[in-house]
Parts: sequence; structure tokens; C-alpha cells
Amino acid sequence: MRIFSILLLSGILFQSIYADMIDSKIINLIGESSYNRNKNYINKLFVNKNSFYKNGYLNMYKVISLLQNNGLLNLKFGKPQELNVIFISQTSPIFLIKSINRALSHMGYSYWTPSEVVYEEETSKLKISLITEHIIDPILLLNELSKSGFALVDINQISNVEWEYNLALINSKMPNSTFVAKGNSLNIYEVSGEYWIEVGNSGRLEISSLNNKSFNPKIIFFDRNLNIIDIQELSRRSNANVNIVDNTKFIQIKDSIFAGNIKNGINVRLR
Repeated sequence: MRIFSILLLSGILFQSIYADMIDSKIINLIGESSYNRNKNYINKLFVNKNSFYKNGYLNMYKVISLLQNNGLLNLKFGKPQELNVIFISQTSPIFLIKSINRALSHMGYSYWTPSEVVYEEETSKLKISLITEHIIDPILLLNELSKSGFALVDINQISNVEWEYNLALINSKMPNSTFVAKGNSLNIYEVSGEYWIEVGNSGRLEISSLNNKSFNPKIIFFDRNLNIIDIQELSRRSNANVNIVDNTKFIQIKDSIFAGNIKNGINVRLR
């Protein structure tokens, strides 16, 4: 009986803690006044609070999706003003900036300014500013960032004009890259003449021009965070064979003199 009472008390305690954490997060995201006005409705939406946790952590994407889909997240300003957004993730600044820029561009945000870039203890912090009539749609933004391999850890509304995203890089991706498996041979076409490929193994990479023209290979090896590991520039030729450097995940291939030499396509084979 005593053990049952202890277990029951523990269950109630955990439920109380979960409830407090969710309520605190909802208040942070929508504001205390909105929370108080809609408290009954919010309680119905979040009636099963345990379902918003995974492995003991609050599933922030699920929380914010439910709030936004039910009209509880106000994303509109009364007039255009400066919005600041902070992104924090354990990756390199270049990969974070490139991913943020790609995501915002796809959402139609062409003009934004990086106001702070910090890299400490393998963690990058990027703060951007833009003039807008709306807070950036968090669900659309997170969906775009997932294409680069990011997942949401936490989101905070610091003020009505400043938001902070804490992101985990689960599996870095380059949406414009082509994955080449060992033993495969692929034809790739890119009118810009700049190619990105992703590899999962070491080996030897063979590259040739599809139009049989010679080119000036410049091959840049990057790790998962887009840190440059090695650069190899070769003399003019119709094909190139290079060993993949250890810890390489992405490889950029281009002509060091004239991009048009390979804009009609290349063949890549990983042996």
C-alpha cells in the first residue's frame, strides 16, 4: 500500500511538473494576457500534457504547431518594424548562415542583416535583423530548416520583436547536393557550372565532363559543418581522379577558370 501511494504521488508530481513546463512555455510564446483570455481553450487543446513530451523533453515543434494552427500565436505587427531573430546551434557559422539564408529566401525574405555572429565552444550564434510587418512564421521556417538537417530544441519569445531558436543539427544536408553512393556513377547537370555532391564513404572520386571538353578542376572537401578540409586544384584535363579526404561529407566541384566549361554536365563515379 505504501509503495502504491509513493508511485501515485510520484505520478502526480511528474504530471504537475509537465503541466507547469507547458504552461510556462505557452505563456512565453503567446503572452500572459492572451493565455489568461484563452485558458479554458488551451486546457482543452493540451489536455493530455504527457503526449507533448518525448524522452522527457518538451516537443516544442508539436507545441508551437498546435498553438499556431488554432490561432493562438499572433504573428502580425500593427505596422512594419525591426524584427530580431537569434539562432543557436552546435555547428559552424558558415553552415548555420547558409542554412538560414536558404530557408528565408525560400520563404520570400530577401533582405535581412546579420547583426551578430559568435562562435564559441563549437556552438554558433547568429542574430539577424529585418524590417517586416510579420513575425517569421515559425512552422514554415522550421520546415525549411529541416531540409538542412536541423530540428527544433527550444524557442523563446524574448520580446514581441525578438525571438530565439535553439536548434540541433541532426544530420547536415545540402538541399542542392547530389548523394553519390560507393560504386555508383551519376550524370549531374548544373547550368551554373558549380556542383555539390554528398558522400557517405571514403574512396576514390572520378569526375569527367559530359561534353568531352577539358576543364580546370577545383575540388573542395568539406566536413558535415561545411568546414573546409582540403582543396585540390588540377591542371587542364578532361577528367579527374582524387582520393576523398577523411571526414568529408560534402564536395564542391567547379572549374577554377571558366564555369562554362562544365555547365553542360559532369559524370561522377565513386569507387
